[in-house]
Amino acid sequence: MGVFFDYFRAPGDQEAASAFAEGPDDAGFATVCVKTIDPAVLLGKAVALLMREPVEAVIRHPRFAHLVTSPEAESTWIVTLPDEVRDALAEAPRELLAEISVPWSRAEEFYGAADARHLADFLDELAALARAARSHGHGLYCRMTL
Repeated sequence: MGVFFDYFRAPGDQEAASAFAEGPDDAGFATVCVKTIDPAVLLGKAVALLMREPVEAVIRHPRFAHLVTSPEAESTWIVTLPDEVRDALAEAPRELLAEISVPWSRAEEFYGAADARHLADFLDELAALARAARSHGHGLYCRMTL
């Protein structure tokens, strides 16, 4: 058991919310699936390292982990990621993603169990998704399921 995070691209909030029940992959959206890397905390820390900003400044953005589905839902939610995050990921060279993965792997929320190489691979996949999203004028989203 655990929480699963499906990062995906969609044309807008309404389209992203349409992936609520079946999931973004089944809804036809390009998706990067991962366990443990939530958008609000752990991804926020990676983005802060990438953008060279304090994590508080990154997560304060009104579209950072902004809920686009019902707050009453008990086990599934879809949230947004700002276009600034999409663009920062899209522009990041693989070497930079590997570089920031080292300090990111030490985040206390990983409980000492993170491998910087695996995190770099995840960020590289997410960056490829961000590049595709930007080239199509799409936003980035995350579907979280318990």
